Amino acid sequence: MIAVDKRECVGCEECLHVCPTEAIIMKKEKAEIIQHKCDQCERCIPICPVKAIKTVHTQLK
Repeated sequence: MIAVDKRECVGCEECLHVCPTEAIIMKKEKAEIIQHKCDQCERCIPICPVKAIKTVHTQLK
């Protein structure tokens, strides 16, 4: 899963322009990923100038 660390996001909106599924929105001047729209292409990760977008590995219980 791809997630935005809102503490690190500076609201530059660079990620909005590279997302092919329009899964990234701005909420309170921070990027937020709409998970059901995200296809996990990871194009947003290298474009983030502050590295606020990351791949998060979740463990199944």
